[in-house]
Amino acid sequence: MSELIPYSERGLSRDSRRAGRAITRSRSVTQMRMAHVDDETDVTMQKVEALTSATGLAMSAVTRVAQAQKHLELQTPEVSGRLAFLADAHLLAMGDTLQDLRRQLRNK
Repeated sequence: MSELIPYSERGLSRDSRRAGRAITRSRSVTQMRMAHVDDETDVTMQKVEALTSATGLAMSAVTRVAQAQKHLELQTPEVSGRLAFLADAHLLAMGDTLQDLRRQLRNK
């Protein structure tokens, strides 16, 4: 059963005004928390997009190097070991770069 607060000529009682202010503060806090959650969601989505883009670019770069390696091995088979070394070094550099990006994104 709801309780009605009688309205007097002087306006609402002190308790009623205090309760109204508490409700207003509570709503403001709730709105601020919701805005913070929305902001964090946007940041997380942008981090995922950045990492996905960088990973795709790294995969594409590794593929191009592997294709160049095969092409050059056909032309000069005697340097295949050196080419493999360079291709592996490139692959590891791509992995290191992505790890650096992950660390940077985690700390932001």
